[in-house]
Amino acid sequence: MNQEKSSAVNAKRKRRRGKKIALLVLAFLLIASAAVSGTLAYLVADTKDVKNEFTPSEVTCEVTEKFENNVKSEVNVKNTSDIPAYIRVKLVTYRVNDEGDHIGGTAEIPDFIPGDGWVANGGYYYYTSPVAAGQSPDKPLIDESGIALTDSYDDADGGKQVIEVMAEAIQSRPVHAVGESWGVTISEGKVAAYQQG
Repeated sequence: MNQEKSSAVNAKRKRRRGKKIALLVLAFLLIASAAVSGTLAYLVADTKDVKNEFTPSEVTCEVTEKFENNVKSEVNVKNTSDIPAYIRVKLVTYRVNDEGDHIGGTAEIPDFIPGDGWVANGGYYYYTSPVAAGQSPDKPLIDESGIALTDSYDDADGGKQVIEVMAEAIQSRPVHAVGESWGVTISEGKVAAYQQG
């Protein structure tokens, strides 16, 4: 009987010890939870707002040119952005009447030699070096000798020639941005179709 009593007492002690350990663990968890909650409450209540000011770059460009006596010359593009950019130009020609309205008939861009650093590719002229903010390419696309526009067509459509210079700029970094947006890879002196790596 003594052995039975002793086993029962030992079992009771083990249960009490297990309850004490469970209570200690629960107390520890409650204290830890209160500490974390208090810390978070303090941080939320006492942390001042921090203004994160971020000014995105704006990539823009502006065409500069001269047009006198039906000759378009010194055609260039200024990088009006606040970061270096690549520049490309598309020349678009068509006919207009005396009132400046678009009319039928074909018009062709007169032959010219692009300035140093400019490369023709896919209907565009690319300047193959990045242009610094506030600067223009060293050499214009069309130099001071210019190109003469047809002042009067003598076919049935008639009219006179207009050439519009349409320019675009894109940030020079990262370089894959040019490829993904324009579909070309630009490197010093050349332009090639973009190959995604």
